[in-house]
Amino acid sequence: MRLKLSFSSDLEYISLPLHHNYALQVMLYKNLPKVLSDFLHDMGFFYKGRPFKLFTFSKIQSEHFVPLKKFKKIKYKTPITLFVSSSISDITKNLGETFIKKDKVILGKNILFLESIEIQPLPEFEEEFYIKTLSPITVYRTFENEKKYYRYYSPQEKEFNELIRKNLAKKYNIITGEEIENFPIEIKPENIKKVLFKYKDFPIEAYEGIFKIKTKPEMFKVIYDAGLGAKNSQGFGMIEIMSED
Repeated sequence: MRLKLSFSSDLEYISLPLHHNYALQVMLYKNLPKVLSDFLHDMGFFYKGRPFKLFTFSKIQSEHFVPLKKFKKIKYKTPITLFVSSSISDITKNLGETFIKKDKVILGKNILFLESIEIQPLPEFEEEFYIKTLSPITVYRTFENEKKYYRYYSPQEKEFNELIRKNLAKKYNIITGEEIENFPIEIKPENIKKVLFKYKDFPIEAYEGIFKIKTKPEMFKVIYDAGLGAKNSQGFGMIEIMSED
């Protein structure tokens, strides 16, 4: 289930750290029931010992924003919009119910007020779509030499498609209980750019823009609900399906 959340403020602009995925994640966790929040934060849903959160969220959408790189800040004109999606309906259901009941919402050092909340209709999934990222896509492998390091892959590298497939198969297994390995998936960049983020001062390389994807409709639903690629619960891999226009 996917929610569209709009927040207003008493101020014309709110201010956040330039890299604020963590602040958004904290806001979401704090607006879930504590039992559910603790479960997602500390455990999640496991596939062969590896945890998955099965939710994702978008970048902030605003009519106008002003990066203040000198101060490592960014200002967004209010109201702002945020999309949140999950394969587990209890997550988005509880989130929506909590936001509706609250007088105010804290994001970083900002006080926000819920202006509107919408449940987004589920698209009709087919085998081929153009998609646009609502938050950038990232995939990586972990290596250990003298110390652990991460190798991120670009959409032009064959490992990108391979890692997307493996990640998607694991999510599908957790959601449906069915093992699936050999399914068609082809991801082609159409108009993208590389972006660099920090999450708790940890650097992340990702890609945003427009992609063309071919896969099975049931895999598209997993992508739409839970996110594409890695680090979805940190605000990566949320997509929207573009219209034919």
